[in-house]
Amino acid sequence: MKRIIFVCAVMFMTVTAVQADDDLNEMPVQEQADTAGAYFGEIIKYIQENYVGGDVDTEKLVHAAIRAVVGELDDYSDYLTPEEYDLVKESERTVWYAPEFNCDFSGGGYPVISEIPNSSRAYQDGLRVGDEIRAIKNVSSYAIGEEEYFHSVTSDVAEAISMKIARGDTVKEYAVNLVRVELHSVSSVNDMSVFNSKNQKFNDETVGYIKISTFTNNTASDFSKAINEFKEAGKTKLILDLRGNTGGYVEEAINVAKQIVPSGIIITTRDKKGNITTYNSDLKVKPYEKCVVLVDGMTASAAEIVASAMQDSGAAKIVGEQTFGKGVMQSVMSFDDVGVVKMTTMEYSSRYGKKINGVGITPDVTVDKILFVSEGDDLNSENVIAAIKFLGFRVDEVNTVARNIGRYQAEMNLDVTYVLDGPTVAAMNYEIYTELVESDRILAVGYINLLG
Repeated sequence: MKRIIFVCAVMFMTVTAVQADDDLNEMPVQEQADTAGAYFGEIIKYIQENYVGGDVDTEKLVHAAIRAVVGELDDYSDYLTPEEYDLVKESERTVWYAPEFNCDFSGGGYPVISEIPNSSRAYQDGLRVGDEIRAIKNVSSYAIGEEEYFHSVTSDVAEAISMKIARGDTVKEYAVNLVRVELHSVSSVNDMSVFNSKNQKFNDETVGYIKISTFTNNTASDFSKAINEFKEAGKTKLILDLRGNTGGYVEEAINVAKQIVPSGIIITTRDKKGNITTYNSDLKVKPYEKCVVLVDGMTASAAEIVASAMQDSGAAKIVGEQTFGKGVMQSVMSFDDVGVVKMTTMEYSSRYGKKINGVGITPDVTVDKILFVSEGDDLNSENVIAAIKFLGFRVDEVNTVARNIGRYQAEMNLDVTYVLDGPTVAAMNYEIYTELVESDRILAVGYINLLG
């Protein structure tokens, strides 16, 4: 007990001494860095000399400390080790070479070919659905995961890799040719009728649809191809779908905006030193007679740049839900032998100076998000009221939520309790789910607004 008291007393005295020093925040930047480094160095030294829980990996401690420091800044700043950064860059590739077949990994053993086009070289060479991949480049593939498999079979160049393929008791080695795979973030639909369901019809041949899922290094060029095809097809109205688009390369977003936003400011950025950069569109005439941009709560960052520029310029109506509200940009700085710091370095504002960060974009036409209900929900909550209205009931002073629940229960031959009991919740949620599957409400509202 005396030993514990002694150690605690020493620690208290040390902390007190540190606190007695000048406040770090009052020091010049370089002195802050030097002093903080000295503190951290003393801690590392103390750990190495006194920790008895096993060998200490100093490099691991340094990485953890940097990650904690950078993570303290905001939700968008982060630290990556060199290995982690390599994986990020790998995931951002839009062009690579890979086998022409897909595999199933659910069995936990060897990957099994689950899909293979009849026109593929591998099929012509004899590979079939159901074949097991026993080895890749003479390395066993037993219990290999999807990510490990992907890195094993992809390449930056067109080449052939060796695979041992088993079919029953027969094992044969193949030189599997890798073919070019290109990931496109832009998809377009020339004929809106493909979205038809029993609840809605999209038949106007003047309307084109473009979906941008993320902003990669080929998004602007792919977008250009899509709108040129629409122009040739005589499309005069456009639906631009940015739902679920969480961002990506800002430069690509700006280059997309330049193709569709009338002349003027796209965004203005400001850094910590007050430096302002303005990005402009030189487009003299908006390319479409009418345009709507579809957004939801996951529309963020670079996608919000495009949406806000379209809204502020009057080029489009924004339809959907309030967007995420990420109006800041991150820069990446590499530190030799340490890692990479991704840190928020700029904030952007829209054409008329409106800030997006923490606020988001308010749609011109709001489509309430329908959420499922639960037992015990407050009957007067926005979610329950929205669900009741979605099911076709009118809610007002006379037609209360409770009364409408009773009516719904009667229609469904349920016990009329006027509360959200188990059977009622199950019936409501099933009906809501079915309707949502069959009807894209935001798309429908956007389409109607185009026809105006």
